[in-house]
Amino acid sequence: MSQNYLDLTHQLRSQLEILQTAIASQLEPSPTKVKEWMRSYGEIQSFFQTQIINTALEISPQNLSLQVEIDKQLKMLGADLNLLQTARNPITWQKRHQQAGDRFVLLKRYCEMSSE
Repeated sequence: MSQNYLDLTHQLRSQLEILQTAIASQLEPSPTKVKEWMRSYGEIQSFFQTQIINTALEISPQNLSLQVEIDKQLKMLGADLNLLQTARNPITWQKRHQQAGDRFVLLKRYCEMSSE
């Protein structure tokens, strides 16, 4: 596995951790904050698509499978954030917030597996 690929997956993980920290610290509904998170999410999604998926990097079949899973989970994170943005009921917001948090844990694990 190339060092460049490892560096890129580490950058992805770092970006995800920054967003995860921002989201985890917000315990009450805040549509303004969610808009900021959506912007950050868009940057992460773009980075993943342009720097990791659509490149000529040689990767192992296992990492290719992990890329597919990361792509799927990133898309689901986007849906989680959209639902979080529209949630008005505090209980619903809390559920969506927890779902997004769980998604980050899974994404972090996939990034770690890509670096092994």
